[in-house]
Amino acid sequence: MNKFFCLFAILLLGVALLPACSKDGNKGKPLIVACEASTSPYCYYTGQEGEPVAGVDIDLIKLIGKELGRPIQYKIVPFQQIFTLVAMGKADIGAAGVTITPQRAERVLFSTVYDVSSQVIVVPKGSSLASEEDLKTARVAAQEGTSDLTLLRERIKPRIVLPFLTQEDVNTALIDRRADAAVMDRMQAELLVKATGDTFRILEKPLTKDQYGLLFNKKDTKLAEAANTVIDKFKRAGTLQNSRNKHINVLSALPTGAKVQEEVKPFVVCLETSFAPFVFVDNNRLVGVDIEMAEAIAAELKRPLQIKVVPFTEVIPLVLTGAADMGASGISITPERKEFVLFSNSYENGIRRILVSEESKFENLDDLSNRFIGAKKGTTNSDFAVNNLHAREVFHYDNATQGIIGLLNHEIDAFVDDESEADLAAGKYIGKIRMMNVAIPAEEYGFAFKIGNDELKAAADKVIAEKRANGDLQAMFRRNNTRFKAIESNGL
Repeated sequence: MNKFFCLFAILLLGVALLPACSKDGNKGKPLIVACEASTSPYCYYTGQEGEPVAGVDIDLIKLIGKELGRPIQYKIVPFQQIFTLVAMGKADIGAAGVTITPQRAERVLFSTVYDVSSQVIVVPKGSSLASEEDLKTARVAAQEGTSDLTLLRERIKPRIVLPFLTQEDVNTALIDRRADAAVMDRMQAELLVKATGDTFRILEKPLTKDQYGLLFNKKDTKLAEAANTVIDKFKRAGTLQNSRNKHINVLSALPTGAKVQEEVKPFVVCLETSFAPFVFVDNNRLVGVDIEMAEAIAAELKRPLQIKVVPFTEVIPLVLTGAADMGASGISITPERKEFVLFSNSYENGIRRILVSEESKFENLDDLSNRFIGAKKGTTNSDFAVNNLHAREVFHYDNATQGIIGLLNHEIDAFVDDESEADLAAGKYIGKIRMMNVAIPAEEYGFAFKIGNDELKAAADKVIAEKRANGDLQAMFRRNNTRFKAIESNGL
């Protein structure tokens, strides 16, 4: 009888364990979790050895690991790197209060929804900002790589967008008054308000509703299915609400955010992608002189490189606020800009050109008076068009491609551009557009740093001097000009 009972118990135990084993054939193998540690209460930094993060997402992942019989190993990284690690198969799960969107679902596999929240606007308590519309004249912060930042850029479109690497950086920008407002998850906003003694307030009308999910590699459907089973139990048993309440109580007694470990902080370079040969795209990769120089400067500093792709108008504001270490994209060194940022030594002289229709009779700058002139927004070319050409109206384009199309379609009479781009356009559209033969003073290009970052400037100046002395810098321009001309054969 006892032997039968023991055998029966063993069989029952085997049946009980069978579902977990069948869901994942990697029992005992560490479950690699990529997470960003400042998305309270979903994932925040504790500093404890072995379990450096805690939060709602971590509670859920622990249950998944227990269900599968797999220990957890954490990779704490900047938010945008979570998607890359999961998509490349270098992490099994991604977590950090991640909003499920169709665009993200093209790269990764999402779990079922485990929580729902909303995006809100946070402002200082005495601020006159009272609505989404009011933000259009403000400086507004959001975390890099999040749906908050996408919403800010594509829907709200404030005067200045301030992307920051972590949610803690966003909170600090609000506290320091470097930002007039911020967009964030409601629970993060409530924690900020509570932790700062009601220094801030949340605008009453939410911007949108968010659904949160965990991330998996698209091929790892078995792991996703096992996680979905755990998520269903997590919600039905009331564990989700208990977890949320527990972490909100813990976080209420802590500072405004959680720190990302110093060793994962890269050398952050922000740039705009449509300024060949400095920065452009080839086979879905960012290439160009500025990319190669940024890699060399990062190597000199012994720091990993992280590229932030932003509109040109955001490059200097990001450097100014400390959200990026260096600004690039062939930035002209001007007395006005030097009042706000620290420039490296010049690494190239920039020549300004003016493109016009081939059939036009424009020969000198006076001929452009009272005409419609185009330029890329935020550039010194735009300043030149406004201040020197006496235009009837200046049209500001997001990039050179749009401006040249505007010229071809006769929306504008002339387009002011840098020589590298203007030369490529004139060569491509022979018989349609040409460069005016007028003398315009040259400019110098440099890399931008926050004032006081002398160490970064010194590293950049050293790299520039060495690359110029050994001929590498000149070779970079030749190589990237040739590369861009080759890919331009299929369209500008």
